[in-house]
Amino acid sequence: MLSILRKARLGIYYCLVRLIPHNLRLKLYRHLFLRAREQNGGYSIFGGNVQRTSYGLCFKRGALQREVTAMRFVRKRTTIPVPFIVDYLVSDDNESYLIMELILGKTLADQYGSLTEDVCRIIIRDLIDITNELRSIPPPSRPPLVCGLGSIPIDCRRIQLNGSSSFGPFDSVKAFHEELIKFSNLEFPNQETESAALSKIHRLYEKPHRIVFTHNDLHPGNVMVDANFRIVGILDWESSGWMPEYWEYIKSRFVYQYRKRWGGRVMARVFPEYEEEWEVDCIYYAHRVRY
Repeated sequence: MLSILRKARLGIYYCLVRLIPHNLRLKLYRHLFLRAREQNGGYSIFGGNVQRTSYGLCFKRGALQREVTAMRFVRKRTTIPVPFIVDYLVSDDNESYLIMELILGKTLADQYGSLTEDVCRIIIRDLIDITNELRSIPPPSRPPLVCGLGSIPIDCRRIQLNGSSSFGPFDSVKAFHEELIKFSNLEFPNQETESAALSKIHRLYEKPHRIVFTHNDLHPGNVMVDANFRIVGILDWESSGWMPEYWEYIKSRFVYQYRKRWGGRVMARVFPEYEEEWEVDCIYYAHRVRY
């Protein structure tokens, strides 16, 4: 019953806001965002740009069009719990507001101290179902194949440690791997270390890897759970896109690499087949020039 009422309320919001002219809506969202931030005491679950409200909505200031596109894409094709989008507005000077459903629950990051073995098993089961469903979406049939949604460049903080904002798109996994090696600007202390590392990298890249739709930022701060630790929301889709099948795993471990329970006890059991890929990614992290 509660779910029906929430859906009805979101539908009403969705219809009502479209009766308001663009400029007035922008002023309204700016006011409501600042008011929510004041009511929240300046606290936000994601820095200062995301604010919860008491009326079932969440405001994200500075959201990118690529995130909105991805959220709508995944909601349309899966049952993954992606927040319903009520509205998205961008001003002439690129001030943007994303208004979406407020997911009731807590992030796994807030509950990280409660990750017992029993809790991990619950989360692992849900993550397997979610990632399998995500990976079942048919990939592009024509190049570019490794790219952001809509054939745009890849947005991945794992790759772009040097601050560069553009990587790709690519016509194949092979082209992606070749550019990744060059882009990473690897440095080694001696020839022997370099030869061994590059040999391991190239040997891995000879393996065939499928291209699948990837969230690309799947860490505890972006996973919402209820009181029973069932997943009720997956957040922050701006980095999602079409990536080699192992990328979800290595990116999730990279983001939370200092939290051993997340990488070793959760994600390694969601994706047990990609340990060799993780070892190669550790080579990148150890030897790449970051800036």
